[in-house]
Amino acid sequence: MIDNLFKNFLKRSKAIFQKKPLLARVFFVILASIILLPSFSFAKISEQQREDLKKKLQEIQNKIEVYNGQIRQKQNDAVSLQREVGILDAQAEQAQLEIQQTELAINQLNMEIDDRVQEMSGYQEKIDSKKEILAECLRAIYEYDQTSLSEIILTKDSFSDFFNAMQSIESLQTEVQGIVNDLNSLKKGIEDQKSALEDQRNDQSALAMLQQAQRRFIEQQEQKKNDLLQQTKGQEAIFKKLMDKANSDVASIKNQLYKLDDVGVSMTFQEALNHAEFAASKTGVRPAFLLAILKKETSWGTNVGTGSWRSDMKERDQDDFVAICRELGFDPDLMPVSRKPSYGWGGAMGAAQFLPSTWRSYQQQIAQLTGHNPPNPWSLDDAFTAAAIKLGNNGANQKTYNAEWKAAMLYFAGSRWNNPVYSFYGNSVMGFAAALQVDIDAINGR
Repeated sequence: MIDNLFKNFLKRSKAIFQKKPLLARVFFVILASIILLPSFSFAKISEQQREDLKKKLQEIQNKIEVYNGQIRQKQNDAVSLQREVGILDAQAEQAQLEIQQTELAINQLNMEIDDRVQEMSGYQEKIDSKKEILAECLRAIYEYDQTSLSEIILTKDSFSDFFNAMQSIESLQTEVQGIVNDLNSLKKGIEDQKSALEDQRNDQSALAMLQQAQRRFIEQQEQKKNDLLQQTKGQEAIFKKLMDKANSDVASIKNQLYKLDDVGVSMTFQEALNHAEFAASKTGVRPAFLLAILKKETSWGTNVGTGSWRSDMKERDQDDFVAICRELGFDPDLMPVSRKPSYGWGGAMGAAQFLPSTWRSYQQQIAQLTGHNPPNPWSLDDAFTAAAIKLGNNGANQKTYNAEWKAAMLYFAGSRWNNPVYSFYGNSVMGFAAALQVDIDAINGR
């Protein structure tokens, strides 16, 4: 509905605008530049539903924390078949709860996205209203543009009427400028909402990948348990013999395969350990933890290293990517990056899976520590060191469980690291790091 004030202005007076055609054109440009989004309609989610969802999430989180405590306690027990089976069972049961948690978190996020779209729809309605007001003003401006000053004076009974009309027009001009400011503000509001919506869609994508990883993890734990029971026939004595043999066969440990899935990198564990120890010597980050992070980062699916910067990378990262490639003498079209998922963007590079803008921000530190200038995100020493720098900056060089867990969460989720739904990532990294530490200790004779 058109503001009554404008209706009164239009009824009471006629205006003379200095440079009126130019002003009209400016208004038309402003109207054409407003980005309007289609309206959406969603069912209203009740506050009770929201509270019930929060309550369920908290209940599941409490159960997950209990399992996490049990697992950590078992990991401190003496190595035995019962301990190993207990850990595998607890991890699988914990992951089942984490799948439920992730599903509820996805539902909660969908509610938030619906709210966001409705807010954008509200902005749309306000813009439509302001647009209608400006349309009326533009019609009035055109009309007054056809009237000369002498004609306006002659239509008034007195100079008082004329000056009242002029005063009304001055007020109208002020209000028109206010509307223009409102439109700019509304446009920025929609842009901010679109940016926040994109972040939420990225969260959706991350949660979907997390859920897939959780399901794979359960399958892997079940397979490990079955293999272990089959090899040992459920007997502690056989298990002890197998463990003694495995720990004494250092050559086998060194030569076992360490793959960075889908990055196209495969090496022996000893080679991977050499790269990790190089990075550790520069940053203080524990090699087992670094190897666990890099393994997890390249194991989230089939999208790592299979994308193209032209189609999979966000536009804001493309200039940095091209600059990195040119500094290294590489053809950007030949260098692999992660493929974008169903929603969001890819574009991460190499073993550390850094985005180009992130890599650029670490380049100087990497070069100082490795002596490679410019550093190469597809080089293992550079990539391992880059990841270790980031992890160390986030506290991993303290080498405590909690510090490493938090650093892993920051590596994966950034500012949202303390969202309980992402805890699976940190827990799985720490579990894998513990297993790798056993192998490293065996290699080092500890």
